[in-house]
Amino acid sequence: MLHIGSRSKTISLSDYKVTNGYVFHHRPSIVRCNCNHASSSVRPQEVKERIRKIFGKIEISPSCYDTAWVAMVPSRDEPKQPCFAQCLDWILENQREDGSWGLSPTHSFLVKDSLSSTLACLLALSKWSVGHKLVQRGLDYIGRQSWSIDNKGQISAAGFDIIFPSMIKYAGELNLNVPLDQSLVNVLFQKQDSAMERNDLRECKTNPAYYYAEGLGKLCQWEELMTYQKKNGSLFNSPATTAAALIFHCNDDKCLGYINSILKQHKNWVPTIYPTTIRIRLQMVDTLQKLGMDRHFEAEIRNVLDETYRLWAQKDEEVFSDVAYGAMAFRLLRMCNFEVSSEELARFKGQEHFINSLNAQCTNREDAILELHQASQLAFDEKDNILDEISTWTRAFLQQELLEENNLDRMSQNEVEHALRNFSATLERAENRRYIESYDVNMFKFSKTAYRSPNIYNRDFILFSMHDFNICQTVHQQDIQELKRWYEDCKLDQLGISPKYIYTSYMPMSSLLFGPEFSDARSVFAKYVLLTTPLDDFFDELASQEELLNLIELVKGWNRYSTIGYVSERVEILFLAIYKTFNEFAAKAEIMQGRCVKDQIFDLFLDVLNCMMREVEWWREEKTPSVEEYLSIACVTIAVKAILFTTQYVLAPKLSEEVIKSAELGEICKCTTMVCRLLNDTQTYKKEKEERSSNIVNILVTQSEGTVSEEEAVEQVKEMLEMNRRKLLRMVLHKKESSQLPQVCKDLFWNTSKVAHILYSNGNEFRSPEGLKSNINTLFYKPVDLSPKQA
Repeated sequence: MLHIGSRSKTISLSDYKVTNGYVFHHRPSIVRCNCNHASSSVRPQEVKERIRKIFGKIEISPSCYDTAWVAMVPSRDEPKQPCFAQCLDWILENQREDGSWGLSPTHSFLVKDSLSSTLACLLALSKWSVGHKLVQRGLDYIGRQSWSIDNKGQISAAGFDIIFPSMIKYAGELNLNVPLDQSLVNVLFQKQDSAMERNDLRECKTNPAYYYAEGLGKLCQWEELMTYQKKNGSLFNSPATTAAALIFHCNDDKCLGYINSILKQHKNWVPTIYPTTIRIRLQMVDTLQKLGMDRHFEAEIRNVLDETYRLWAQKDEEVFSDVAYGAMAFRLLRMCNFEVSSEELARFKGQEHFINSLNAQCTNREDAILELHQASQLAFDEKDNILDEISTWTRAFLQQELLEENNLDRMSQNEVEHALRNFSATLERAENRRYIESYDVNMFKFSKTAYRSPNIYNRDFILFSMHDFNICQTVHQQDIQELKRWYEDCKLDQLGISPKYIYTSYMPMSSLLFGPEFSDARSVFAKYVLLTTPLDDFFDELASQEELLNLIELVKGWNRYSTIGYVSERVEILFLAIYKTFNEFAAKAEIMQGRCVKDQIFDLFLDVLNCMMREVEWWREEKTPSVEEYLSIACVTIAVKAILFTTQYVLAPKLSEEVIKSAELGEICKCTTMVCRLLNDTQTYKKEKEERSSNIVNILVTQSEGTVSEEEAVEQVKEMLEMNRRKLLRMVLHKKESSQLPQVCKDLFWNTSKVAHILYSNGNEFRSPEGLKSNINTLFYKPVDLSPKQA
């Protein structure tokens, strides 16, 4: 029988040692203690207030490309004059020193994107015969940077192969000689023909065509396209496409009204997408969560999600107008306990369905697939088979993206790799650190063209997240020092427990419950796990019957232990460690709960001992219990219920007897213990078969009398495991009005199931802690510093 704290005695520590609180490999240079990290210069309260203010102010960078198309719209009354002259003026005033237009500051991956923006601006200037010197400088830039057009290392909008060749043709009509080799131009036109044939663009029968309609000009069937006009007057929330309708088709009042509404806000330029309020706020919430600092802005985030949920319920265009943001809204809302149905994502349940229904509402295919995959991990009831189907094809797609090294920048690659990890087996704080280290304030998003928003990429975000991470790290160091003192006082080394297990017992939960305010909860959880390790050995190694009965008698007698006595030194050390620690638990719990809960804590522990004794009896009697009998005992001996009930007494607000005895708490605990037990059993059944210990896999095989193989039994157990995992997730995320259990307690149960997944999904990590030790320095001792790109 293996518990959360169990371990093998055969582990070698030759390449792993603990020295003065730091964990070193043989090359100590990999550990860096830098007192001059970002936190030392941050005034956190000031930064926090600036971030709060950002929630109320949505900002996005100007789009030279879209502004140019708007500038090309002719006036109704004077067709030889621009309708939006202020946009033309903006173009005249915003050429960069190298002769280009585009996102500022630019990025080495965006030369191709700058070419597209530059050519659009040149068309606008040439159409109205202004800025001749600027036009020449722009043409020179295009000539110098033409190498990027067919360079696979450059990023551009998905419609580049359609739009850019069309702009070259339009330039010819304006007598604008674009300095490109004819062979390159021919290649561009061939790519355009292929793209148009692939998407049936000339007839505009396939939705992806619509988003790039400015690249079709008069060839597009605009009457058909206008049937997709949104309530706000736009075509797909794209200023460029909407402007193209006014240029090539008609003077539609709603299209004009849409562009005027943008210019009313931005004066003389337009963004690449509009409106942007919901999508940018959702990205801001997502960014704060990934940086690990969302708990500091709970009220602001709640306001964003409340508004998003209101729009979701109304099926508002702004939420559902883009696949990526519809999926992101689903994920963020469901994770924050809003009731949202996966049926809204049904049209994307297969890759073919995704492509067929992927209309101009999708600004970026890769972003959409990534968001769909992340949303698909939140399946928790029978209706969520839609999410399962989405998960299958999106996982395959993203894995292929990584294999092909498809020009993913470091941050995008990090996000894809994170998304592909087991949702139930991630160390949240480790992921926060990876995101912090890859976060680049100069990074960009893509729609028709690249854009930035200080609501998403902001230096204050990185400063505050680093400060917060380092503060939490300092508290974790203090927690570990306290655990070391306790370990020494309890003489756990004399029970064969290596100091290493201080880290392996503390780290998983500290990475999930990492706030400084949860120090007591982390301590209780880690100490309980550490105590179950020698306890597990005590019963697994089959100490003498006399020793086992002596330990149980001591626990039952508790304060009378001195009159009972010890039959061995090992019993004495183990009992006194339990006695001291559980009295400490009870004292902390009484302070938090305002009442004595010592009896409840002790009764739970005694249940664990009695059930461990029952398993010993099965072994001695060579008895194979039924599946039901086994689970009734084994789900107690794994000690999850005892650990969690004890921990939540020091974690949560006051919990009444009614809540403690409620069916809700009982059911959520049952699912958690089942998940932990079944995960353990799927990893240990071979070892326990050799030891003749009970395990559900072996029981299923034995009781089937040869009709069920080991592999089939494992699959049956995994099905049971997944059913309980989903049920647990539903209880944690699905908010019931009748629920009395605080969310922080629900999260504790879910986090414990994540700990079990972390430890057992790829083998029992306590028996082979190689997978954990690499995180110890980065989580506990190495502060986060500003990188050159973040400074």
